[in-house]
Amino acid sequence: MKTITKNIAFVILLALNMHSMYAQTENPVISAIQKEVDRNKTELKMEGMPPAFFISYSVLDMQEYNLSASLGSISAYNEYHRRYGLPMLLVGDYLRNNLKINERPFYPGTTTLYDNTPGIAITAWDQLDYVYKNAIELYRIKLAIQQQQTQTQEEKNLPDFEQVKPVNMILQPSTLNFDRKYWENYLRKASETAKQYPDILTSNITLNVRNVMTYTYNTEGSKYAFPTTLFQMIFTANTRADDGQELSHSFYTENATFEQMPDLETYIGQCKSLMENLIKLKNAPVIEDAYSGPVLIEGKSVEYFFRFTFFQYNRMMASPKTIQNNQPQSGNDFELMLDKKIISRSISMKSITGEEFYKGQRLNGYYPIDDEGVVPDKELILIENGVLRNLLNGRKPTKRIQNSNGHVRFDINTGQRRTIPGNILITCNQTFSKDELRKKLIEAAKEEDFEYAYIVHDMFLNLISRIKVADGTEELVRGAVVSDINIKAFKRILGASDKEQIYSFGTPQATVIFPDAMLFEDMDITRMANIDFKKPYIVPKPK
Repeated sequence: MKTITKNIAFVILLALNMHSMYAQTENPVISAIQKEVDRNKTELKMEGMPPAFFISYSVLDMQEYNLSASLGSISAYNEYHRRYGLPMLLVGDYLRNNLKINERPFYPGTTTLYDNTPGIAITAWDQLDYVYKNAIELYRIKLAIQQQQTQTQEEKNLPDFEQVKPVNMILQPSTLNFDRKYWENYLRKASETAKQYPDILTSNITLNVRNVMTYTYNTEGSKYAFPTTLFQMIFTANTRADDGQELSHSFYTENATFEQMPDLETYIGQCKSLMENLIKLKNAPVIEDAYSGPVLIEGKSVEYFFRFTFFQYNRMMASPKTIQNNQPQSGNDFELMLDKKIISRSISMKSITGEEFYKGQRLNGYYPIDDEGVVPDKELILIENGVLRNLLNGRKPTKRIQNSNGHVRFDINTGQRRTIPGNILITCNQTFSKDELRKKLIEAAKEEDFEYAYIVHDMFLNLISRIKVADGTEELVRGAVVSDINIKAFKRILGASDKEQIYSFGTPQATVIFPDAMLFEDMDITRMANIDFKKPYIVPKPK
């Protein structure tokens, strides 16, 4: 009898312990979201109208700190902590619903900072009522328009929204201890450096620190929560050439963690380098003639060329046919180039968004799960030896890209969930040292009987020099720009650096790993249009 009683007691104790463990892992924000979303899934209906078949709701818990300094003095500081509610609701079914028609930004509404059910529930209830009514209207309009259109059977069978398996991924929030005293001292000393350069007219450093925890539940059964942090510093300086041309430049330092940020001495060196380059540019002659020939692109300018060409206008993002302003839109025609050669066979591009580290360095574009509940691939070949193999995609299938590869994220700046690159790896199979690339540049220019060729050191600063074929000497030129950044330029690559750079940008963050230099066979360098030559100051700059 004692043995039976002891066993029963053990079972009860085990059950209590398991309940305790479950209670500890149950997230109060997710629980509050789930309760209200499930209630609306059951009760949110209008007579004669279809109910919602899919609801997703996110709470974005955001802390932000902003600090600015100029010439050794703090000029601004603010901080805030807010929570935003972000709904997504679909009526109809996975095959046909209210997506892909007249899609507009949805700016999230604020909700309670506390983990209590009533505050989150009220925000979710209010927003879901609004988006349901809007979804019904869009769904009706869409069905009416499509009845008047001729669709192929393939188009009729293409779902508006992909159904995926539910995931359960609850990560812990990141602890962000913002040390205001440390950063004020850092920015004061870094900004004070500009006093050493009388020719720099104005300068400023801004620090933005953001810590976001995203909690999501949807009616497919997915529950996920993950943190995102961002440390961003922006240094801006400007000067004016003797002929009155304004010259200004900013450089961004962006990382996911405090540990990745440069120490003060390193950052001061970067600020000095920018100001010294501005002054060199100030004293450089204005470009007089146009040029079309071999061009060597160096440093972050390589990343900019790739980003502008392949991502700036969503070329590498799958985009289904939509209806905007009640008119059909074709989607991304670049999809028609799948499995065709689009650039030099020496170039390959991969998405490695699912990889947190590359050669021991943390990649800021990494995230464990996207905002549609899809885990991104660790490796996805986009361009293979010049041939287009894939595009980044979310859960809106297209004719050729029918499955999500986990690249939809919410951009709080635009109020949209959109396809955004995470980590991109660009490689070239014809690599050389920088000295060898310069020799190849001169050889290519000599082959065309040019007296000189061009090197783009910094696309953002328009820091461009011409190198004489005869003796290899370089001279900076002012007012020069690359006028033909397009995909055709990537068809004729003469080689790339055997060194790599890693650069992160944007909100949400994306990271690009790219060759440190790349030699293009043919690009156009021209004079900047409409240079504004301002009149000189009447009173000298104060000391």
